Amino acid sequence: MVKKKEMKTGFETQIFNREMLKSSWKNQLIIFKKLNKSKITDYGFTNFIEWVLKTDYSNELFAASSTWRLLISKPLPNGQLNYQQTLKIELDFETLLYSMEYSDWDFIDNKEDTYKPITWKKKCIGIELIANFIEFINWNKTW
Repeated sequence: MVKKKEMKTGFETQIFNREMLKSSWKNQLIIFKKLNKSKITDYGFTNFIEWVLKTDYSNELFAASSTWRLLISKPLPNGQLNYQQTLKIELDFETLLYSMEYSDWDFIDNKEDTYKPITWKKKCIGIELIANFIEFINWNKTW
């Protein structure tokens, strides 16, 4: 087996502590509140982020966003982020349903396996994000 050479971004080489993780959620709350004023009229993201900030999950998980998607990653035991295992939450603007997808890219060996890393999926309305997140956490105990 050929060992893959890994390229890492600045976020992946940085060591994250509890305060930095909580700060990532606070930053996302600011971003999604701005999006509520312009693009996203559903408050599912902001309600979910506000709930996370009241829990220990905000000290254990890293939040980021990309094109109106919330991306949640868990740091490795050494404090570095593992983007290979990410929960993505995305809003479909036509149906107003949220899609939650967990992918583990460590499962794939080549580009043809594009859909193989998605190991958990759920669609829901905004008020169900918290319940589905808890379901996901219970399903993926190692994450």
